[in-house]
Amino acid sequence: MLPFSSFEFFIIMAMFIGTMVGAKYIFQKNYYKHILASLNLLFLFVIYPKPYHFIALILFSFLFTYLISDVFKIKKKIWGILILLLPMLLVKFNIHFDFYPFELNNIISFAGLSYASFRIMGYYMDKAPNEKMADIISYTNFLSFTPTLLIGPIDKYSRFKSSQDIGFFAINTENFILGWNTLIKGIAFKFIIAELIDRYWLNIYPDTSKEVLHMFNNMYSYYFYLFFDFAGYSFMALGIGKMMGINVPVNFTNPFVAVNPQDFWRRFHISLGEWLKDYFFTPLYMFLTRKKSLKKFPVLRQNIALIMTFLLMGCWNGFKLNYILSGTLLGIFSAVHNTYVIQCKKKGKDVFFGNMNPIMIKIISIILVFNTFAFALYIFSGKFPFLN
Repeated sequence: MLPFSSFEFFIIMAMFIGTMVGAKYIFQKNYYKHILASLNLLFLFVIYPKPYHFIALILFSFLFTYLISDVFKIKKKIWGILILLLPMLLVKFNIHFDFYPFELNNIISFAGLSYASFRIMGYYMDKAPNEKMADIISYTNFLSFTPTLLIGPIDKYSRFKSSQDIGFFAINTENFILGWNTLIKGIAFKFIIAELIDRYWLNIYPDTSKEVLHMFNNMYSYYFYLFFDFAGYSFMALGIGKMMGINVPVNFTNPFVAVNPQDFWRRFHISLGEWLKDYFFTPLYMFLTRKKSLKKFPVLRQNIALIMTFLLMGCWNGFKLNYILSGTLLGIFSAVHNTYVIQCKKKGKDVFFGNMNPIMIKIISIILVFNTFAFALYIFSGKFPFLN
């Protein structure tokens, strides 16, 4: 059983919430993480597909993070990153190794591998050279917290640990009501709105149709479906987490009113955008800054880093043309906006809109961002007929 995939899952989550509420009044606060770990592992061992593979990933990443950072003290983190991301890379590159009677790719591939790998890398990147290793219980909870196990949001260890440390205090009536309302919102998004879009709008015309109106219909319907489906998952995770005493980061805040690409990524899949900024864009930009040949071209450095970051985002989903092309388009959109902002600052005026009314500028900006991102996500979907 995968998270949020069936009615039985919600019954299990209700039992988990009840267990945490009951435990608050029975045990001392310092047992919170132990009880939470017991529930997370119970879900993995009893219900989750390939549970031992996920447990193996936890132990593998914990052990190798310790060896890389504390024992061998490898200074160049790129080597540690490659080692820790090795399981995900083998799956993404579809590399097969046969060890009779087992096939390695089948052993290490399981639902949630990508999100767990991103959390692992984030923890390793944030860990200071002389910082004490996380305790194994908190680390296990961080990687295997049931509501965020499959589709995130992608959390940081430090933020998760802070939330875990006050877990019992966070279990109260106010948070329960807030969590319940957020859960209901997620259910409405995922199981009502996204389902209605899927049944009565998304599949009106075949994906292979090259008629302009059909393609516009497929583009917009997929954009709305993707948002309500994905945001629904995220809100459900946030709501259940809140009722269990864990503050899950908000992942969506109405991207349809974004006025530029930067604003869009503050609203759509926020945790992934922040992860890419912290662990890929910033290190890559700093690396490019140290290159003498690029010293005099700060805008070029930024734009290269932006395009490479979004290309990585596309490749993260798979090495297929639709993912690579959509990631490249998203990078180009961001690079164009970045160049526009810098030119406006240099010349002290809006080089595109001029002295147009601010309200009109906002309306046009929203329309431009809405359509450009709808098109990029249409490419991402694999439904764009000219790529088939």
